[in-house]
Amino acid sequence: MVVFEPLPLITASVSIDEHHLIIGTHSCPQSIKKIKTTIAAGATPILINPSHESHIKEISSIFLNESGFQLATRGFQLSDLTTLGRTQVQRVVDRVFINLSPEETPLTRKIYEQCVKLRIPVNAFQRPEYSTFHMIPTFTDPKGSGLQIAVTTNGRGYILANRIKREIVNKLPSNISQVVTNMGAIRDQIIHEDHEILLREKYLKTELSRDKLGYGLDDDTWESHKFNRLIKEFEMTNAEQKLKRTRWLSQIMEYYPLNQLANVTLDQLDENSHTPINLPSPNNPDNHENSQSINPETPANTENNSEVQLGVHLRSKSPNSIGKGRISLVGSGPGSVSMLTLGALHEIKTADIILADKLVPQAVLDLIPQGTETFIARKFPGNAEHAQEELLQLGLDSLKQGKKVVRLKQGDPYIFGRGGEEYLFFTQNGFEPLVLPGLSSSLASTVVSKIPATQRAIADQVLVCTGTGRKGALPVAPEFVPTRTTVFLMALHRSDVLIKTLIDAGWDKNVPAAIVERASCPDQRVTRTLLRYVPATIEEIGSRPPGLLVVGHAVNALINDSNLQFTEASKYYIEEGYHEFEMNFDNLLH
Repeated sequence: MVVFEPLPLITASVSIDEHHLIIGTHSCPQSIKKIKTTIAAGATPILINPSHESHIKEISSIFLNESGFQLATRGFQLSDLTTLGRTQVQRVVDRVFINLSPEETPLTRKIYEQCVKLRIPVNAFQRPEYSTFHMIPTFTDPKGSGLQIAVTTNGRGYILANRIKREIVNKLPSNISQVVTNMGAIRDQIIHEDHEILLREKYLKTELSRDKLGYGLDDDTWESHKFNRLIKEFEMTNAEQKLKRTRWLSQIMEYYPLNQLANVTLDQLDENSHTPINLPSPNNPDNHENSQSINPETPANTENNSEVQLGVHLRSKSPNSIGKGRISLVGSGPGSVSMLTLGALHEIKTADIILADKLVPQAVLDLIPQGTETFIARKFPGNAEHAQEELLQLGLDSLKQGKKVVRLKQGDPYIFGRGGEEYLFFTQNGFEPLVLPGLSSSLASTVVSKIPATQRAIADQVLVCTGTGRKGALPVAPEFVPTRTTVFLMALHRSDVLIKTLIDAGWDKNVPAAIVERASCPDQRVTRTLLRYVPATIEEIGSRPPGLLVVGHAVNALINDSNLQFTEASKYYIEEGYHEFEMNFDNLLH
């Protein structure tokens, strides 16, 4: 069993109107930084015991016009901890920053000990042994969207943490400010318009809550395992109908390309919407730099950007082919572009219009050429059937215009992807599709999770099942076979019902199980546990869709047994991340 050292609890503290005491100016730049940070957080900085006269002059010149800033040039007294605070907390200060010289270590120690007794958070500059909290290298969006990104290595090196922070920030799309601002504005408007009605009608108290939809203040307590909870499309309650826009916005935030969220509009969350929008090309080599000029108020240049539709109908610029249209049903694999077939890549590069599943990851969408019309399906909980009809009709209309249509599906078209239904629909309407297989997530996920789906003396057969049948029905539980590896797709959102059904049907509750999420993507997560612990594990770790469940003794065949001693107190073992080799796909085409 791997033993980890305790880690600090990372929180985002609301500090409005608090009194923060800054003691000393041994490092004057640090004191200035702490004053600025305190003011930016809405708190009152109180500086006491400055080290030099020059520091007093410098700090006074900077913060002379700050009405909340207080400066006391006298020496520090322990009584300051309980006399300089707010009246609401009996004058006890809310937070202490110590910035004293090494020669003043005895005083630093006294302050620290008194703060601990009074339960005042205290931070001593360059002295972690006298600190109950420490500041984290943080990126704060200069455009005021509210985005903050903090990184800590917990004592392994501030320089390294700073570099990791920069690496993360540099990977973000340059229009991230518009993305955060736009999503927040739409969320607030929906809450104002839809949730207030439900609050008046008392629906939120009995059926749904904002927390279940991911809109609470506390990110850590959002119940993400309920994100894709089953909504029976034709049996929705009044509350579920009224919260449809909220649920759809949650899905857009999770699944749609990040750099395109800046242009989503509230109108698009109406299932009957036909609002056109133009968005930045997902694969434009200059997109990361140029997208800064694109914002909700400034329409993108349709001459230079592909037309990507977020679940809305957008007219093509002009027919790209003459004569009868052609359609292909293409599997894009589980997520990694390295698992895309050459045939799929060719179809993506030569399409006039691409109809993509919401689960197709951004890495694959980034391969779409500039100028290609793209439509992402609105297959959100409670809207699967309507979204499918919308997608099929758009495909048929495009075919009648003589276009080459590519229906881009995650995994393989014929493995729980409605590929057969779509083949029949288009064939019956006079357009027989070309079907290109893709690596199914049901089998690719086992490989990237170090699970040999078959192995001598362990597993001699594989079964692929769905956890959600037509119209949300729970499929009949298959027979338990000890030498079988069973993969359940579309099952994690209702794991409690599924696992109970399996155990009631005679399945071994202690058989190994693996929850595989975002298979072959950089944020892949593999969680090993036992079948009986699956629901509790998902509830504890949350959900990172899309995900699937693998059950059978092959799950642990390649893993060190010391990590797999599961008990009520230690139910699971997690492995994070997936690293693939680099490929130049454009060169492959030529």
